Amino acid sequence: MSGKPSVAIIGAGLSGLRLAQRLTPFMQVTVFEKSRGLGGRMSTRRTDGFAFDHGAQYFTARSADFEAFLRPYLENGTVQMWAPRLAQLSSAEAPPRWTAPRYVATPGMTGLAKAMAAELTVHRAVQVDRLVRSGHQWQMLDAEENDLGRFDWVISTAPSLQTARLMPPAFAGHPSLEAAVMQGCYSLMLGFDTPQMLNWDAAWVGQDPLAWIAVNTSKPGRPAQHCIVAQTSNRWADTNLERDQDTVRAELISAVEAVTGLAASTAAYISLHRWRYASVATPSATPFLIDPDNRLAAAGDWCGAGKVEAAFDSASALAEALEITLTG
Repeated sequence: MSGKPSVAIIGAGLSGLRLAQRLTPFMQVTVFEKSRGLGGRMSTRRTDGFAFDHGAQYFTARSADFEAFLRPYLENGTVQMWAPRLAQLSSAEAPPRWTAPRYVATPGMTGLAKAMAAELTVHRAVQVDRLVRSGHQWQMLDAEENDLGRFDWVISTAPSLQTARLMPPAFAGHPSLEAAVMQGCYSLMLGFDTPQMLNWDAAWVGQDPLAWIAVNTSKPGRPAQHCIVAQTSNRWADTNLERDQDTVRAELISAVEAVTGLAASTAAYISLHRWRYASVATPSATPFLIDPDNRLAAAGDWCGAGKVEAAFDSASALAEALEITLTG
């Protein structure tokens, strides 16, 4: 048996996997992910020969730490630059310029998470429903009261509202969790049997309901089948989260046709995904949450700007704090 303290990390997005990487040298780490896949909102849906990055579209690296982290993945091709032809569809203005490189994982946005998880213990399709004190440890239970194990520490990297529901009342981070506000988004996925003639690869729309449209096929390492992802504004999504989903899908198809001229309704594949927690409107007041007395902690992009790099920064900061707490 190892003398290392055990820790359960809830969530196998970038924050959870980065924490697992950083904590493995001095803790016994187990990651629990409620979905079958990895990556959280760095997600890719594959079906019928099509592949859609229907969550995060790309990411930047503005800090030296994140650049250093990405370097080996850039060297082995897991992460590559994306330089699409840009457009702005809502007005006659020129599209904003990208002054810093934009990156994507390959062959889909899940590629980075899969590479990170290769040497980690990750239990997929397991949803933690409740934490119960068991002596000096935390017992984790699913919704059917199945015992998922006992751990010295539990860390949640789930969205702030889900983390607030999971953490026991004694958790000192509840005020910060309540202060964090996340927003929703819809992603409409369109797969075509033949290439669609567009003079851009990615476009800002900025006219509700749409905010962004990307030709997923233009990203490096993607299949040849023509795939388009259209995403709504967060404001529109929040207003329409509980509407009939078939109605939402039809409205978004019409909106895509109106701004692009594409015959979206005739696509060979059409699907809608609802993200309840897609971006951050108001971050928590601190870069991570830690309660040493109760051996509970939380991290995620909701501690910062809601971007991929913010997830990395939050996880890194929490890992440093935990190392200090455990090693003195």
